[in-house]
Amino acid sequence: ARAKRPGLVWNLLRAPSRYGEPDSVVWERRGRAFTFPYTLAADSLIYTMPWMDSLTLALALEGVARLGLGRSDVPDVVSVSLSTLDNVGHDFGPDSREVHDMMLRLDRYLGAFLAALERRIGRGRVVLALTGDHGVTARPEASWARGEQAGFVVVDSILRPVLDTLSARAGVRALLYREVGMVALDRARLAGRGVNVDSLAADLAARIRVLPGVVRVDTRASLAGADTTSHPAVRRWVRMLAPDTPGEGFITLAPLYYVGRPRNFTHGQPSDDDAHVPLILMGPGVRPGVYGAKAAVVDLGPTLAAVVGVTPTEPVDGRVLREALR
Repeated sequence: ARAKRPGLVWNLLRAPSRYGEPDSVVWERRGRAFTFPYTLAADSLIYTMPWMDSLTLALALEGVARLGLGRSDVPDVVSVSLSTLDNVGHDFGPDSREVHDMMLRLDRYLGAFLAALERRIGRGRVVLALTGDHGVTARPEASWARGEQAGFVVVDSILRPVLDTLSARAGVRALLYREVGMVALDRARLAGRGVNVDSLAADLAARIRVLPGVVRVDTRASLAGADTTSHPAVRRWVRMLAPDTPGEGFITLAPLYYVGRPRNFTHGQPSDDDAHVPLILMGPGVRPGVYGAKAAVVDLGPTLAAVVGVTPTEPVDGRVLREALR
């Protein structure tokens, strides 16, 4: 969405002294325009500004009204994706004043949204499930400033010489991409030129394992027989790997390390920093409290089904979070 009301200014909700994060941090936003205030320029992309989430929630409320949702005893489901925090986080990082302020604003937006739903539908008739799709790792520069061990792992120093030589000999572009630890190879074209891709992936894995900051490197073949019960990183790689994903190598880094030198903040490693998200339930049928048992985002489906008394008609991932239900 592009702005139709240029000139709107994003400034702090509270006094600057109430924010523990510094404002002038040069590794934020690729080193450009990283201090408050931020002005919405004419025809600029509004999804990088906090108001996008308030507009999304207003649209959801309008949809509820137009469709007459929540007016009968048959449960209705409204799914809303709020992505501004993701955009702000990629630009400024989890330790930034901008993310802090965005969270304060999002809290207000959600409060207004839920209050409006209850006014329309009735108090005690709304069940809320709130979660996120991923976390994020702090930039090494931020970790260094706190005296923590962190760093960048430049895998291209290993990948490029091997794959460039292979590409020249086989006449194909071997490397499709490498992102957040997954190395994708063009298996079909390489195999068509007589290259043993499993052997190639194993060789690259052995070379990358010796780099500082690398904890382990798996291949598609090794993940196929890996113990997912005792290795959280392996389990997360396996669950992230769709059958049609061209990943052949999977690099697990130590906490607070980044693959390559990306220009922004990113995620995708099988670490708790990247994978741990909040999971909040509220409403009738939910037992108030904080629960320490392991839970996953995929548990929301069967749990919400249990809350509204629906039996899934086919197998689903996840479990019912019965400890959180009345």
